[in-house]
Amino acid sequence: MIERDLLITYLNDYLKVAEIQDYGPQGLQVEGKAIVTKIVTGVSASLQFFERAAAAGADMIIAHHGLLWDRETPIIKGGVKKRLETLFRHEMTLLAYHLPLDKHPEIGNNALAARALAMTDCAEFARVGCMGSIPPCSIEALLHVLRELYDCEPLVFAYGPPQIERVGICSGGAERSIQEAIDLHLDAYITGSAGEPTMHLAKEGNIHFIAAGHYATERLGVRALGEHLAEKFKVAVEFIDVPNPV
Repeated sequence: MIERDLLITYLNDYLKVAEIQDYGPQGLQVEGKAIVTKIVTGVSASLQFFERAAAAGADMIIAHHGLLWDRETPIIKGGVKKRLETLFRHEMTLLAYHLPLDKHPEIGNNALAARALAMTDCAEFARVGCMGSIPPCSIEALLHVLRELYDCEPLVFAYGPPQIERVGICSGGAERSIQEAIDLHLDAYITGSAGEPTMHLAKEGNIHFIAAGHYATERLGVRALGEHLAEKFKVAVEFIDVPNPV
């Protein structure tokens, strides 16, 4: 077990929350029990996720997508009301780490993907992503690695060169960063989702565009964060997968 506030302080420092401007409050979003004996991690703060966390005996939930966003209505009703009721009923603390978990150099969504691709010469890309060189490969070989990594079937616009060496990665809904990838003369760009203009931008920019799923590309970091906490603090941690095809 561990004190809730001690854990929050550690996480905010480890994930460098104060250094990253986000779209809503990062870290504590709903306060629960003062002592944490079990943590549940997951991607998105849905009612289904909260109910499964409660059934698993969680005192604390750590999500990549939290409940509180700057652009959302402050009115508490419907699904948000039900989610909050579940948290309050079971006295579960909710923590959320969005862009800090995309960007983290060790357990971030993009750093883990870069490691899986054996990326070298890594540099920042699209604010929270990364880019660099990978061992030369075909689009088929790259997709094989990504299917294993993300456990999904990506949407692919294969308009890049036969041999891929320079790659950019930005998890989640970062399809608009394809233009940055084109301007940097990358061979392939990997993100979570695609927009209506994406196919033509890829074709005209001579780049391979791969959308491996917003949800799928953001499972890596929050799961790794839980594993990190389990090892460091010897606290029980469980990752709960609530698959989303988007």
